[in-house]
Amino acid sequence: MLERIIAFIMSILMTIFPFFEEKKIVSNEEVAEAVIYAVENKDASAMEAVMCKNIKDNYDDLTGEINTMLSYIEGDIESISWETGGGYSESDGRGNSITQNHQDFEIITTECVYGISVVVETYNSFSSDELGIRAIALDSLIKNTNPNISREYVYGETLYKIFATEGIKEWHD
Repeated sequence: MLERIIAFIMSILMTIFPFFEEKKIVSNEEVAEAVIYAVENKDASAMEAVMCKNIKDNYDDLTGEINTMLSYIEGDIESISWETGGGYSESDGRGNSITQNHQDFEIITTECVYGISVVVETYNSFSSDELGIRAIALDSLIKNTNPNISREYVYGETLYKIFATEGIKEWHD
């Protein structure tokens, strides 16, 4: 909800003041749509498009890395759901601030249940290149047997990870 309010305010400001043209916000929905499309279509370019500059600069073959991660997802996709979890926000005290959110995806296939965990930078007041996915991990999910946890599935084995070299839940740049 807060992201939508910020996006609305920024769109008004961009209309009134042309110097606000640089994109400083990416929505959780935009990233989720790209991740879901990439998984459903085995399309690395969709996911790569919403990765932050740090990841793009620090992987020699990012397309290959994403394709490798997607290749771990076996079977026909039956359903994909996602939700936004906690977040992180910090200011450097000089007017610059960063906001990152956590997204959890549940992918049910005919072969297995998978989870994708994403850290996405949704706001950056000083470096729009760093908007987008800063970390992504693919995990197998297992049936929950703990009655104290309400989720049907919990994380099992981590199958693949792609991370920025800095700035995951900490100040960067």
